[in-house]
Amino acid sequence: MRKRMLTLLVCLALLLAAAPVRTAAAEVPYQTYTYDKWGVATPAPNGYIPTRSIGGAQLGCGDFSGAMDLYYCREQGRIYVSDTGNSRIVILDEKMQFLSELRELTCADGSTYSLDKPQGVFVDKNGSVYICDTGNQNVVECTMDGRMIALVSQPESDLLPDNFVYQPTKIVVDDIGRMYIISKGTYQGLIYLDTDGSFIKFFGPNEVEMTFRRRVLQIWKNLLSDEAAATLQSFNPIEYGNIFLSSDGYVYATAAASENGAALMTKLNPLGIDCSNVKIGGSALFSDISVDENETMTLLDTRYGLIYQYDENGQVMFIFGGIGNQVGLFQKPVSVVEVKEALYVLDSEKNTITEFTLTQFGDMVHEAINLYNEGLYQESIEPWNEVVSHNTNYLLGYTGLGKAYYQMKDYDTAMYYFKLANNRSEYSRAYKEDSLNKVRASFPTVMAVLLALAVGYFLLRRVLDRVTWRPRKQKKEREAANE
Repeated sequence: MRKRMLTLLVCLALLLAAAPVRTAAAEVPYQTYTYDKWGVATPAPNGYIPTRSIGGAQLGCGDFSGAMDLYYCREQGRIYVSDTGNSRIVILDEKMQFLSELRELTCADGSTYSLDKPQGVFVDKNGSVYICDTGNQNVVECTMDGRMIALVSQPESDLLPDNFVYQPTKIVVDDIGRMYIISKGTYQGLIYLDTDGSFIKFFGPNEVEMTFRRRVLQIWKNLLSDEAAATLQSFNPIEYGNIFLSSDGYVYATAAASENGAALMTKLNPLGIDCSNVKIGGSALFSDISVDENETMTLLDTRYGLIYQYDENGQVMFIFGGIGNQVGLFQKPVSVVEVKEALYVLDSEKNTITEFTLTQFGDMVHEAINLYNEGLYQESIEPWNEVVSHNTNYLLGYTGLGKAYYQMKDYDTAMYYFKLANNRSEYSRAYKEDSLNKVRASFPTVMAVLLALAVGYFLLRRVLDRVTWRPRKQKKEREAANE
């Protein structure tokens, strides 16, 4: 009997060893969290889990060296890596398979142009590749097979300061072909160039960040003489660190540095005005941003190695990641792209690309948001209910339910969920609509009561007039008879 039991246990152990291993939440090297109604970090189910970390050697193209940028071209299904230290652009497919690289470009006259420490890359819908060739202080436009189309060197304009140094690091290009460029050390805003490379203007300059220390220095400078004040530090606007062009033509930009976290992310309209209603502050330092078709924003914090994902209204969906050596943690994350349902994060110190895939919980959140944005409000209720059943502290789930019921004109239920989410602005909006509905519903009754009161008042006056009129008439008749 004992031999049979031992044999069964050994067989069971062998079966368990042979079973496929799945990534469990406990194996993830970080704790995903959101914020509760009091603004306290609260653990949440993982929205994304790391599935693999890939280096250049694994791709078959040699190790990366200080790689600084990723770009995903949806139309081509290609991922571009700006491998700065190796002075090349690496091209991968959506499955992270190596396709080719751009290192030396062929000019129209047959000569060769060599890239030198490129830091940024962008690809338009036509397949033209724009490279911020920082070492050569140029922006290069070329084809995927390395044929040079255009070379945009330092622009010339009276609007540029005399000490202007052209060091392009990041670039996006709109549908017309106009370029928005970040140049290192340029605090006046993005360099906005026409299709021919001519300078148009500085685009979307940030305001000067006035911290308490700077305000004190400003007061002190006003008290000093001009000569003494000139020796003190000048206050310049915040320099941009990275940019992203959304499908609807807005330019999202992150700050290169911030002392008080007041302007970590801006959303610039075609006029260069920040029109974002989302104010993201704190001590993070966002090195990159990606925005999908639902305006879901994924921001990469290079200071703490965290990935923040927000909905279009700036409510936290997931915060995960951290500093470390395990897969899913970073040393210096610098760029993030979203490829279908996966996130890819480039680490310039590890020289790896980490892949994150959606969990079941994360998929439910994204599904609910997608259904709502497609106008399927009733259909979005079920996945939102599943979300809050998995995590009762997930405020975005209650807000999602409130917004769905609001669109369905069930304002009373909407107010209930907005209250659970501590979403005061949405609660006030639903309360206003609910109050207006109650006024509209009670309007006929109120008017009927007012009309009845008016008729009653009129009849009462007539009765009172008759009652008081007869004695007065009789009195006047007696007085007339006595005379």
